[in-house]
Amino acid sequence: MLEVQLRQAATVLLESAIRIAPPHTRDWGRAMMGELNYVEGPWAGTLWALGSSGVLVKQTIVSLIIPSTGNRDFIPDGGLFARSAALRKAALAIGAACVLAALLFFAAPPFRQAFRVAVEPWHRMYRLAANNHEPDFASLARRAELHHDPEGLAFCAVRFQNPSESVRLAEEAVRLDPNLIWVYAVVILRHPEIREASRWIATLERWDAQNALFPLIAAESMGRTESPPGVWAPSNQDVESAWRAAMAQAFQASKFDDYFDRVAELNRKVVPRYHYYDPYEVESRIRLDLPSPVIEASERFALSLIHSGQDLEAKGDLKGASEQYWKVAHYGQLIDAEGHTAKEHWSGDSLQAMAYKPLKALAEKEGNSTDAALFAYLSSKFNPITGEQREYPGESAFGHETSERNAAVVQVSGLMIILFSGLLVIAISILIVGSRRRARPGVQRAKPVATLVVLTSAVGLLFSSITLYLTYRPYWYIFQTAILNGDGAQNRDLQEFLGSTQTLPGIPHRINVLVEALFYSGSPGFLFYFWAGVTLLGVFGLALIVIRRFLGRPHSKAP
Repeated sequence: MLEVQLRQAATVLLESAIRIAPPHTRDWGRAMMGELNYVEGPWAGTLWALGSSGVLVKQTIVSLIIPSTGNRDFIPDGGLFARSAALRKAALAIGAACVLAALLFFAAPPFRQAFRVAVEPWHRMYRLAANNHEPDFASLARRAELHHDPEGLAFCAVRFQNPSESVRLAEEAVRLDPNLIWVYAVVILRHPEIREASRWIATLERWDAQNALFPLIAAESMGRTESPPGVWAPSNQDVESAWRAAMAQAFQASKFDDYFDRVAELNRKVVPRYHYYDPYEVESRIRLDLPSPVIEASERFALSLIHSGQDLEAKGDLKGASEQYWKVAHYGQLIDAEGHTAKEHWSGDSLQAMAYKPLKALAEKEGNSTDAALFAYLSSKFNPITGEQREYPGESAFGHETSERNAAVVQVSGLMIILFSGLLVIAISILIVGSRRRARPGVQRAKPVATLVVLTSAVGLLFSSITLYLTYRPYWYIFQTAILNGDGAQNRDLQEFLGSTQTLPGIPHRINVLVEALFYSGSPGFLFYFWAGVTLLGVFGLALIVIRRFLGRPHSKAP
């Protein structure tokens, strides 16, 4: 019984392949059908039918893409869909249903955001070419100014890449609402080179006198103006004394507030208010953290305190040495306990480990074995290299490889949506033109093929839309949770994913970096003209193919 069914299935498969095959390959297919009767064994016959059908299907696809001379690839009777009007109508109905289902996805906010993310590399390339990096923010800032909304202005101020515009918006926000004065500190962290920094710091110190952030920023400003990057070489003793005074004030402060939690609160208010659900501008663009020079300055001053304590210890002043060590430990505890970023926690751990090590040695010298054991444990625990790796807010749950893979799937799905949409437009145009009474014979013969293109493109459009929606949906929930609830537990997953979608899929990151460097190096128009030329050539080539394939006049046969 099984042998008979396999033989029947092989026969039906090969016959179906012959029906859709180009005319010049049907004779070969019939010959393979005849040979099938002499193939012994059900499995051997099935494999023979599969191999023959595969060849016929390949020939069919090739004939659709590359037309042969004399239009031999056109089936005289109209092909599969021309034989039955009901079958053609059913194919078009199925295609219309798939297109409608795909369009319904755009009603879902997660899908709209996913599609925008999918085309971000091309949008980013256009912005680089046009040297316009923040058109959406400029529009949002104008809306906030029009409504006299201080929170909207502050939201834009902490994200603008243009320092002068960021300063202007921050001052306008504080003028409308003095409680937003903390925005000055965040703007300085993002743009430490602004001229208003010293004036703003003085104002902030009067507003929040015990915050260690302001003397840290002031000290970093001295190091930046006096020394090249990565080098601390003050020009005179006065600068050195002023720097040490600022750092001493920071190490003796009773609190540390970087105001990053207030930025998150601002997001929760402004994003829903303006329906500004752009993940790149809200989550990916802004990189709030202590600048590396601030971390380096803290370590440099901490080392000077450790050395001062060791000198006092050598002179027998154990109490004075202990005070110097505890200054470092106190500052490390402050940064670790009240910081909001992994870099701040790492710096706090490093400074505590630096302080607990000499405190352990000092306790051993005093014969206090209990304190020595405690400091030994703390020194090992807070050592960033040998200690425990704690889970800070924003740790990755999916992993970098998963984020890269999901980013590639989203980008490819978005490109497929655009491709299938273009094919649908072309095929529907052919069907509309072919439905006219005075349509050319070439267009009439192309209608069955256009019907097939409509069906396959519609199914591909729906499948790509489903893939895009399901792949991006977890990141939509992460974005919504971070904005509406302030939960940043998986912010790193979102940021890694968004970072991966900013480069073209399949192109190494270093090549993307080189391309961007080219456009930032003074020739921003080159990229625009290059890709505009490539796009125009592609459109021109596609138009030629369409004209040649569907709209061209049939060649007269040689006598």
